[in-house]
Amino acid sequence: MLDQIRAGFLAIVAFFGLGQHPVTYQGYGEGEYVLVAPQIAGTLETLDVTRGQTIHKGDLLFTLEHASEQDAVDQAKAQADHADATLADLLKAKRQPEIEQLIAQRNQANAAAQIAEINYARDQKQIKVKAISQATFDADKATLDQAQAKLEESKAALIEGLSTTGRDDAIRAAQADTAASQAALATAQWKLDQKKLAAPSDAYVFDTLYRPGEFINNGQPVVSLLPAANIKVRFFVPAPDLPALPVGTKMQIKDSSNDPIPAHISYISPQAEYSPPQLYNRDNREKLLFMLEAIPDATPERIHPGLPVDVVVEGG
Repeated sequence: MLDQIRAGFLAIVAFFGLGQHPVTYQGYGEGEYVLVAPQIAGTLETLDVTRGQTIHKGDLLFTLEHASEQDAVDQAKAQADHADATLADLLKAKRQPEIEQLIAQRNQANAAAQIAEINYARDQKQIKVKAISQATFDADKATLDQAQAKLEESKAALIEGLSTTGRDDAIRAAQADTAASQAALATAQWKLDQKKLAAPSDAYVFDTLYRPGEFINNGQPVVSLLPAANIKVRFFVPAPDLPALPVGTKMQIKDSSNDPIPAHISYISPQAEYSPPQLYNRDNREKLLFMLEAIPDATPERIHPGLPVDVVVEGG
């Protein structure tokens, strides 16, 4: 009977969540920094941000000397303009006076062909009654053939004049030159852009590593940024508590203020480790812990990397 009463009481406690209490773990703020570095070396000309500043996406961070890159862009643009003009000239039809001259030549050839056809048709009737000689008939037939060939030639010249002035192979060569010049311009512009770097996102300027006048190698960071999305908390949990803390578990982060920050677990380390050096605690020194990471769901800027925090999980 006593066992039944105890079982019923535990069922009621489990149903209503009675007896559960929050569990607090030790942790600290952590940040994943974005190191902004140029891909082309040069002397630092301007540093447009200061340490501790909050910046927005697209804000200019720093500029390297770029006179030679600007000259290369100007030269590539001039070559691209020249190639475009050459191609446009080849694709352009003849001027209007030239077109009118070709039309007149076509009309003249057409009239000559019509006269030759009339003469040849008359000769066909007269040759049957031997009113003309065979030589005259053959001469008029040759004149007709000549007139028709001249007409076809003038028609072809007019069609060509109405289309383009360049040959197909010349046009293809000009098109290739245009594509190559555009690619060269894009390359030159990219090199120039690498000398002026902007913020990839809203961020906090954690540090500036060089001053104007210093030489920067390619790939050498100049500014260290900390976007709010890269701020998280690391805390350490004993192995027996892991089953109750899957990824996505809601929790609260408490710092020196009384206003907790909502968060959720985003990562669980697969390897156990001894108490980390940041947590000098005699009670857990010999215990194996698992490192977990949590991402704040609001006001991540309140968490400062390196500073200790408490992670509170309800119903632990």
